[in-house]
Amino acid sequence: MKILLMMSGSIAAAKATGLISLWRKAGHEVKVACTSSVFEFVGKATLEGLSDNSVVSAVFEEDNMMQHICLSRWADIIVLAPATANIINKLVAGIADDIVTTLWVAALELGKPMYLAPAMNSMMWNYPATKNSIKQLQNWCVNVLLPQSGELACGENGTGRLMEIDDLNNAIFKKQKDKYILITAGGTREYIDGVRYIGNLSTGRTGAQVADYFTALGYQVTWLGAINAIQPNKPCSKIIYETFNDLSDKLKDLLENQHFDAIIHAAAISDFSVASISINGEKISASRQTKLPSSESIDLKLKKNPKLVSQLLNWSKNLDLKVIAFKLTNTSDKNQQKIAVMKLLKQDGIDFVAHNDLSDITVNQHSFCLYPAEKDKIQCESVADLCKNLDI
Repeated sequence: MKILLMMSGSIAAAKATGLISLWRKAGHEVKVACTSSVFEFVGKATLEGLSDNSVVSAVFEEDNMMQHICLSRWADIIVLAPATANIINKLVAGIADDIVTTLWVAALELGKPMYLAPAMNSMMWNYPATKNSIKQLQNWCVNVLLPQSGELACGENGTGRLMEIDDLNNAIFKKQKDKYILITAGGTREYIDGVRYIGNLSTGRTGAQVADYFTALGYQVTWLGAINAIQPNKPCSKIIYETFNDLSDKLKDLLENQHFDAIIHAAAISDFSVASISINGEKISASRQTKLPSSESIDLKLKKNPKLVSQLLNWSKNLDLKVIAFKLTNTSDKNQQKIAVMKLLKQDGIDFVAHNDLSDITVNQHSFCLYPAEKDKIQCESVADLCKNLDI
């Protein structure tokens, strides 16, 4: 995994170098970006030696003029530790006047998992602007790793200590490593003959992005995707399905025989499959080994497929399985959209419904409205935003 560690000028910067050692020993690639004031506490050579990479401390450096953009795109996870009161309040104000704030502003909309670990005197921590900024960062789905109480660098006792290194590392990784997620993606094919099928518009892009997001956080991800779906970029268990029956069988087998903490059911499943085929009023037998003649009109009789989402909890080995269902509508009528979502959400065993309308989806936009079973809806502007709001 590629981790970008950003550091701001605090005496806790020396403590934070322990993260680099831990991550490197775990096999992660680490790059460091820091404000120039960090060098008052830790030498540049130390950071470069620990990370085995050059350290970036200025927005524009010779031969690296675009580092403030490239680094944020390079990383799988972004961690700002330590984060001073000054840097925290600048982030919320949108000020980008050094490499750390510039990288942060450039990264926030990329949907990367972002962690911030404050470290400061307790009076700075309790300052109203700092408190408000922490709340705003949390509202923006930043994972704030709250400071601990105890003896501070100034000799006083209070809240403001940077989390212990092992606690920081565990907060980012360990919890997720014990979580198993099943993700369905892409669209089913219902075959008419060997070359024709009933399909849908799903590309599987959402499922692939969801899989990449949770894999980057250390979750154990199983991706159950359509044969033509976009696949996750990051390494995870991948299983292919094709038809409704194929998906149903594989879902049942996985849920009955493996423990999953959550299923993110993003597959676009056909509501119908082929019941019979007639040519000129005569029923014929067609299979994947045949090709129907194109010279005649064909009558298809479709049968309704059962709803798989209603079976997920029944099949699950884990009775506490969290189920995240998806609902796509195709109407501008907001009331009709809500009726469709509520109908799905009221089914037993569904914890969240992620809704969007066909009009919400473009090449550059993929927004959702997330409906938790017992909370107010949450507007999510991207797939990453959706993932951040799932309580898994």
